[in-house]
Amino acid sequence: MPRWGAAWWTAFLVCKPVLLIVRRRDWRGLDGIPRHGGALLAVNHVSEVDPLLVAEAVLATGRTPAFLAKSSLFGSGIVGWWFRAAGHVEVDRDRGRGGFDAALQALRSGALVVVYPEGSITKNSDGRLMELKSGAVRLALESGVPLIPVAQLGAQEILPAYSRRPRLLKRPVVTIDVGRPLGLDDLRGRGSDPDAVQVGTRRLADILATMIEDLAGDRSLV
Repeated sequence: MPRWGAAWWTAFLVCKPVLLIVRRRDWRGLDGIPRHGGALLAVNHVSEVDPLLVAEAVLATGRTPAFLAKSSLFGSGIVGWWFRAAGHVEVDRDRGRGGFDAALQALRSGALVVVYPEGSITKNSDGRLMELKSGAVRLALESGVPLIPVAQLGAQEILPAYSRRPRLLKRPVVTIDVGRPLGLDDLRGRGSDPDAVQVGTRRLADILATMIEDLAGDRSLV
């Protein structure tokens, strides 16, 4: 039996039955998620529900994901309790470097951190990738942990981007594809040098865009 703690068991017992009803799953490459130690998953963002679906896949590997989440979610009440108890990483954009350091400390202490490098749900109607922020690559370079691209499509068919109206009867296939760690060895000695970060971010954007394109192609054949 996995050792998730009360917060994750609560989420599992509440959410898992619902997910089984509203989606079919196509999980690829989960063995690429490290079973131990710090790592960073960089995931494209297509719907407000995709964190649940990504978390479900990660939990299936025996790891508990720590999402970078905005500080407003860590307030009072049951939502705030859950985000704190589940080990998510609070990012207060007003704190500047302070928010970055919280994520860096989590990685160095062995957490599996999930980041959405687009910074928000994609505004592209076809689910394609927007321009990436540099934070994911900066974290990988400063922490030394592997940066693993994760492409996913299908969650937007359950809850379209920026919509409050879920589509619960279609039961689409949600595909999550875990890629190989991004090659950053040639950049790691340069820390957070802006040129190194820019090169790494472009590499991440290229591989994620290709992975998403491949998933879209596969779905068009179904």
